[in-house]
Amino acid sequence: MVNVIRAAGFLAFFPLLSLITAASTATEANVDVRAAAQESVPFSFEKWADDIMPNPNGQHPSHKEAFLSPSTKLRPYGLEKRQADVSCTFNNPGGAASVADAVWCIDFIVARANVLCRAAVSGTSFCRRGQAQITGVVYGTNTPRDNARLCGNVGRSAGQITDACTRNGLVFGQNNAWGNGNLRVHIRAPNF
Repeated sequence: MVNVIRAAGFLAFFPLLSLITAASTATEANVDVRAAAQESVPFSFEKWADDIMPNPNGQHPSHKEAFLSPSTKLRPYGLEKRQADVSCTFNNPGGAASVADAVWCIDFIVARANVLCRAAVSGTSFCRRGQAQITGVVYGTNTPRDNARLCGNVGRSAGQITDACTRNGLVFGQNNAWGNGNLRVHIRAPNF
């Protein structure tokens, strides 16, 4: 009789052991699912610029790291849903800028997040590097002769253009600066 009780107690231990094992496996699976979900969020140049603005000297990916981000290579290059104000130009490759140089310029502009980026009606270059130029143009009805926006917002808008208008290593597009419908940000090749 004592052996039967011992055997029953021993057998009762197995379901408890399997329950503990299942709980630890479920916890590991949940961690794996969360990690996979975080890895599947695509890189955004707009978000990258936005993260730099509050602390330009903080720990952020460099312009090279941002450009080489694996998720930037997985985009369908111009086929994703566009932001409402972003206007992309894909039919004129001669006017397109190098994405690598444009990302360098975004980093340069956003690093001056709290400085005013002032633009004139004829256009003002905020950054020019290699085969990329980011400019601001004042437009609209009854606009002042010049207009200004914090450079951080100009960089964020340039990031949004890069997210929406990149194809085959080139970017060409324009967008309203954040918070200012009279200032239009352009990314294009220099001298175009």
